[in-house]
Amino acid sequence: MTDKRKTQLGYFIDFKLWQDALKLLRFEIKQKQSNRHFNTLSMFYYEKLDAACLDAEPQTYFQTKIASSLFYGLKKEFAVFSYVIPKTGLGLRDYKFFTYPMRAVYYAVGLYLLKLSQEFIIETHKKVNRIEAFYGGNLNYKAHELQITATNIYYRSFHEQFKQRIKEETISGNQDKFILQLDIENYFNEISIPKLLHFLHTYVKPSMQASMAYDSFTREQIVCLFQFIANGKSSGIPQSDNNVISSFIGYLYLVFGDLLIDDVLKNCTAIIDFYKIIRYTDDIYISITFKHGISHEDQGILIHSIASQISELLYSRLNLKLNLKTRLYRMAKQDEKEELLKKIRRAYPSDEYTNISEKEEEHKSKETEVSTETPQEKLNKVFKELRQIKKSRVEDYFIRDRDSSTQDEILQSVFDKSVEQILNKPENKKEIRSIFNKFNFDLVKVKPLEILVVLLKDEVSLDNFKNFCLRKNIITISDADLIIKFLSQTNFGEDKLLWKLKQNAHMNDIIDVFIEGKLNCSSPGYYRLACMQMHQIAVMPEVIEQTRLRVLSEKESSYSVALNHLLNEIHAVCIKKENAINKNYDVNDVIKFLHLNNVPHEICIKIRNLFDRRNSNSISHPGSDDSLAWEVTQEEYWDYHENVGKCLDFLL
Repeated sequence: MTDKRKTQLGYFIDFKLWQDALKLLRFEIKQKQSNRHFNTLSMFYYEKLDAACLDAEPQTYFQTKIASSLFYGLKKEFAVFSYVIPKTGLGLRDYKFFTYPMRAVYYAVGLYLLKLSQEFIIETHKKVNRIEAFYGGNLNYKAHELQITATNIYYRSFHEQFKQRIKEETISGNQDKFILQLDIENYFNEISIPKLLHFLHTYVKPSMQASMAYDSFTREQIVCLFQFIANGKSSGIPQSDNNVISSFIGYLYLVFGDLLIDDVLKNCTAIIDFYKIIRYTDDIYISITFKHGISHEDQGILIHSIASQISELLYSRLNLKLNLKTRLYRMAKQDEKEELLKKIRRAYPSDEYTNISEKEEEHKSKETEVSTETPQEKLNKVFKELRQIKKSRVEDYFIRDRDSSTQDEILQSVFDKSVEQILNKPENKKEIRSIFNKFNFDLVKVKPLEILVVLLKDEVSLDNFKNFCLRKNIITISDADLIIKFLSQTNFGEDKLLWKLKQNAHMNDIIDVFIEGKLNCSSPGYYRLACMQMHQIAVMPEVIEQTRLRVLSEKESSYSVALNHLLNEIHAVCIKKENAINKNYDVNDVIKFLHLNNVPHEICIKIRNLFDRRNSNSISHPGSDDSLAWEVTQEEYWDYHENVGKCLDFLL
């Protein structure tokens, strides 16, 4: 007989991990005070919340809602909202917005994976001196304590180290060196959690797995959590602003990819003199130096063979595909070497949410380059570029493939502190007002952060920009992203623009939650039950398991399956409340029990009909010559769901 506790999160997540997750999240929120990298939608939302109920009785909160897995059914308190943000051109990236407690649950599971894998990474992966891998943080445990500092949760220094290693490989290159850049298609969306968990099961020491209850039950629960976050999808990890845990998991998945690539290259030592694998999350560069004497033609054939082997391994073992951006740079070709160095200078981590702070840091890293220009001369170039943008057409930037590297370099000088300071000079503010007079503010999207730095310096231009956004009849994804970037730099102080975001279907529910600004501990979203009623459900693992499965089916829009779990849920509650024997407790017993608890006739009839509908559900009974079975519709399902909620309100 299966231990019911094994189907609950508390089987492998303990109170200490939950506290560590809250500690990490709170530390990130606190960083807003000193680092504009954390000025994002989620962090502004978390900062405004009163999270006292998590600390009032922390052990009770953890046991009732987290360890029991009851959070799956608490739709308001533990919610994940999907939206999209724009990429270059017209591309889109999937993003998630977590409520505060749900982000903490995700962080707790991520920290569990960190603890589980840390020793393996240190003893195996980091011991391979031909591999150097980074991500946007460096979380670690020391003597069972989570180490959190302002540095190890912020990507900048790690991305700079990554770029420096590639630069060193490029500069030290000779005629026999190639640098292969691997670009993975939709990396975060394609990560297979079952494969990741299988690799950990295969490679982590058995004693470590046993000490952390890492078994098939735990793996099944982790897969379930990721499916819950991904609305029923079987692959991918969530991307969201300031999500250092997703950065870590993205790094961890390709730890096994690094080892696979290393095995391929080790088998080529007869032709390879030296190689190095340098990676930042999913940005992979492989430096390969062939032995002297191999002709350039043969080197080309060999590098193609090696790249093909790597591509096949990444696909067959990790379900990852390389895309058309995968590039080969030959150090024998000066133009290719310079192209790579230029690319590295401009490189920016694809999994990070860009804001002004990052752009400032990016510019600082370039300030070591000698420049004889005065701040005003730099600013005059910016003004000239802005006037060029003003004369251009929107479609030139978002439909056509344009090389804007020169423009980027010029505009980024606004992040030079000496340039930003002189923006406030009267003559410069006059120039700003002139530029943005009769300006098509859709063109701010060309380089939003750079242009916003300038635009924010003039009140008239600022008002014109806000009015432009407010007058829009349709708020597209790129409009919403621009408004959020603006609000993030103005402390979300523009209520009208915040409400305007609700016109975008992706943002509507998120903005409702943001504006409401409640943790929803008292009415967490398990039907309409109050928090006190949750304590009764928390000690009913049979009920919670049916709730978990029901919610996953709802997310997949599998209403026939969800209806079965809905019935099992109310059935299990009645059995537990009456202390009945499960196998002998049928629909008549349920209805009798409901009458004894003064449940209204209308609700009792609906519950009886729910049993009957289960018996004519194509999932339970596919149908025969003697009986009919048909799919449960969405409207039908939610009607039964509402009546189960009303019934539970009487019983609990």
